[in-house]
Amino acid sequence: MGAPTRRHAFAVIVHTLIFRDSNVLLLRRANTGVMDGRFTLPGGHRNRGETVVDAAVRECREEVGVQARKLRPVSVLPYREGVNFIFQAVEWQGKPIIAEPDKCDALVFARPNALPLRTAPFVHTALRCHRAGIWFRETAQDEHPGRQGGEVALPSPLARQTEAE
Repeated sequence: MGAPTRRHAFAVIVHTLIFRDSNVLLLRRANTGVMDGRFTLPGGHRNRGETVVDAAVRECREEVGVQARKLRPVSVLPYREGVNFIFQAVEWQGKPIIAEPDKCDALVFARPNALPLRTAPFVHTALRCHRAGIWFRETAQDEHPGRQGGEVALPSPLARQTEAE
């Protein structure tokens, strides 16, 4: 029997797509040391003991002052240091504001096909998955140029259900 395998700890991150008139809500990160100057979706780390849905609801409230009433899972996007869970706020209330001015310096609603130039790459991936009904995408070539290996993209059974409705 060999030495025990050391397990890698990774971050569990949640992000939420919030749409108004087909435009997606983005915030520009500032003073965080991570992706500063980039537009991202409302989101952040899941706290210990918190479900990913509860984390998404909390992050929407903390970052943009919005109460997410009904969330739908969109996709799971693993990356080297962790995994992103992407949700869509199907029902939400409130007026989006910069609720954490020490971490965000701009808030915009943008057309998904005309995002600001400095939008984080995962946002493009999340929106493509949302449009295509892809629930899981790994090894995104556009986020890791030159990376060896293929890409796994699995269609969502929810996408087929939504199309049938």
